Amino acid sequence: MRSSEFLAENLNLKKANLILDKFVEFAASEIGLEELPEINFFTDTARSVKHSSFGGYGGQQINITVVNRHIMDVCRTLAHELVHFKQDLEGRITSDADGKDGSPIENEANAEAAVVMRKWGKMHPDLFDQPAIV
Repeated sequence: MRSSEFLAENLNLKKANLILDKFVEFAASEIGLEELPEINFFTDTARSVKHSSFGGYGGQQINITVVNRHIMDVCRTLAHELVHFKQDLEGRITSDADGKDGSPIENEANAEAAVVMRKWGKMHPDLFDQPAIV
């Protein structure tokens, strides 16, 4: 299904969720996941301020703030955290240090998420022209 089928003038949460559902399916396949963690989408931007991040992974759970962000930025964060989930399933996340900036685990998540996003962007170029999620 082309993303343009879900889009109208504004990208509200309902439409964003439809896109994100399709993205999770795509990203999981690209990353090689046979199972998914719990994924929680938040609309409270104060959460991002508190954690100094738009997303995070821990305890088999992904948490992502979605409002006031571009859909492709949300997808990129989601892909990054899905890579961390895979790393965790493989037993490669062993301490909090693994998530530090510049660590091999963090660099791998950034690189794999970038590859997923390039493929997704080529499939759905119309998403780049969308307003922020409201």
